[in-house]
Amino acid sequence: MVVTIGNKKQDRRVQILAAAREVLAEKGLDATKISDIVKKAGVAQGTFYLYFETKNSLVRALEEEMLEVVFKEIGLIIDQYSSFDQAMAKCIEVAFYRMADYDDIFFIINNGCGIEADPLEWERLCAPYYTLMEGYILKWQEQGELDPILNPRITARLIVSLTEKAVQDYFIHPSEHTIDSYIANVVRFVLKALKP
Repeated sequence: MVVTIGNKKQDRRVQILAAAREVLAEKGLDATKISDIVKKAGVAQGTFYLYFETKNSLVRALEEEMLEVVFKEIGLIIDQYSSFDQAMAKCIEVAFYRMADYDDIFFIINNGCGIEADPLEWERLCAPYYTLMEGYILKWQEQGELDPILNPRITARLIVSLTEKAVQDYFIHPSEHTIDSYIANVVRFVLKALKP
């Protein structure tokens, strides 16, 4: 099988990200050096800089990877539900569990938002999800399941923000509550808030 240059480049980037994740989980952000990452990845230090300008840009790439996983799965499952209640409950559950897949570095990724000085970066990362949710909110409003007075764009952003904040709270602050308890509370809150 012949591997194209484009695939090699993508594979190398994925290899560096996987190694970085392991090192970051083990050492934390401050103690992790780029030399640790490239050693783990088995690449030259110069190769790292072909893909990432800095360690901070690598953290942003891990954050983007996590969000892409979340949004892709939500995009695939949301059409499978005929009611807002079912779809919203599943979307929130997926967000929690896919972000839970990154619990080894969630604190670092979450702080990665603070690394990014440009607020438009968060907008760019979440734009596909905002657009998806906005379209479905409008659809469910037209079907009479949601309060027709709500602005779909604002409502989509509020749902995304609330879910993201709840996931943050669960992973960053020690709690005796289970992940399922958090999910159930967020779902109930959202459903109650959006009904006519």
